[in-house]
Amino acid sequence: MGERSGVLFLVGVLVCSALAGCLSDNEVEEESLIDLVVYYDLTNGTIQQSFIGGSQISFTGVTFSFDFAYTTSEYGLESFYVDPGDGSPATTVDASDSANIDVEYQLHGLYTAVLGATDINGNEVNKTVVLRVEQFIEWNEANSAEPDIMEINTTPGNEEDGPRRLTIDSTVENPSDLFGGSPVTVSWELTDPNSESKGMKSEQIADGQEASWNFNLEFPISGIHELAVTIDQGQNRINIDHIVEILYDPVESSPNPNQSNSENEEENTESE
Repeated sequence: MGERSGVLFLVGVLVCSALAGCLSDNEVEEESLIDLVVYYDLTNGTIQQSFIGGSQISFTGVTFSFDFAYTTSEYGLESFYVDPGDGSPATTVDASDSANIDVEYQLHGLYTAVLGATDINGNEVNKTVVLRVEQFIEWNEANSAEPDIMEINTTPGNEEDGPRRLTIDSTVENPSDLFGGSPVTVSWELTDPNSESKGMKSEQIADGQEASWNFNLEFPISGIHELAVTIDQGQNRINIDHIVEILYDPVESSPNPNQSNSENEEENTESE
């Protein structure tokens, strides 16, 4: 009985030793993998677009910046990359040259970007970040007798979900006439890509006065919507100001700013 117990004890010791060796190997393997650390201050932004008299005068896309400087690997890093998730090629940089990648979006949408790194031994690791890109459009017409139709494209820049809401804040002014003006009756109407009316309003505007139309369209379908202002009655010319926003559900990832940089900036400010 004693001999059998001794054998079992010896077998147990050997098994434990083998397991310990396996765990040690796994630990080494884990330590050898890339430690992906990426900092980014923003995960949402708004495209800015302006029109005067039907012609675009300015456009500013949304740029997100990603800092891979704190990413490490025991084998030495080879590259960093960001796949923007809009169908365009990934942006890749040589890790020995740069640790920063900027990605610009020129179309609204919810984007699942892939952030990754590779090392010289062929290892690769990545993570996903959801980015929210909305759009703000300003449209101005002055002294117009036949207002232009404003086209609003609600198609996102990828194949993900479309906008949550299309908002319109429109003001029409009947400018004062030095010789005594007359009232003017105008109508607003928003139609969808199927030419179906989604909302409308008519109002008479006295000389020197203005009127507004505020309208929200929930879950607009993809395509070109048309916002039209027509003069129903009166010979006056009118001034038009549209502000249109294309908005998404706030489901973006949380920002991941580099806190150490912020603390250093605060310390430098205090020392000054």
